Amino acid sequence: MTKWRKRILNILENSKRPLSAEEIYQLNEFKPSLSTIYRALNFLEKKDIVSSISFENTTRYFFPKEKHMHFLYCIKCGSIEVFENCIADEIKSALEKKYNYTILDHVFYFKGICKKCKKEGEK
Repeated sequence: MTKWRKRILNILENSKRPLSAEEIYQLNEFKPSLSTIYRALNFLEKKDIVSSISFENTTRYFFPKEKHMHFLYCIKCGSIEVFENCIADEIKSALEKKYNYTILDHVFYFKGICKKCKKEGEK
């Protein structure tokens, strides 16, 4: 584990939301190259240390604090909220039985408009 990987992992562990490589780059005061950040993220993801999700063609990385994560994504401002309620567990058993499939993990998100953007739209 290189110092860059450790530093990037630390940033993701302390983040309350998934971050893009560019956001991680901006948060780093030591400034490795952006390609170094992408290589480190690729390594960490291949080792199942971090996970990724794509929102509107932007890949974001996160350190899964739980087995799986759930998100609300605002299509206007790009804000991301993490939520705890796992409604997928209710569906999992039925899907496994119907398709004879073993589900190991999931990433779940809703797209919509956040409270701030709704309020601005009402003005």
